[in-house]
Amino acid sequence: MVTQLWKQFIVCHDGLLNKLIHLLGFSLIGFGIIEKSLFLVIAGGITQELGHFYQYAKTKKYKYSPLNCLKPQSLFAYPIFFLIILYIILAK
Repeated sequence: MVTQLWKQFIVCHDGLLNKLIHLLGFSLIGFGIIEKSLFLVIAGGITQELGHFYQYAKTKKYKYSPLNCLKPQSLFAYPIFFLIILYIILAK
């Protein structure tokens, strides 16, 4: 099951512009970690989610739907994101 979710996680990140939007989001998160800025970290997370919405709007394929990507994201990405937010809050 984890392998299937991992494959679905990878599929949710197809598309060049989606990858570039995610890179921008990772950059904001990284800069937010360095600066200990909760605003930048959350802005980076929102930016990454916009990549999913863009990919789905562009293709209209269910496999790119943000709702379809929610399950693998919940297993792989969101726990790390929440740990980063916790770090920012506790590091201040």
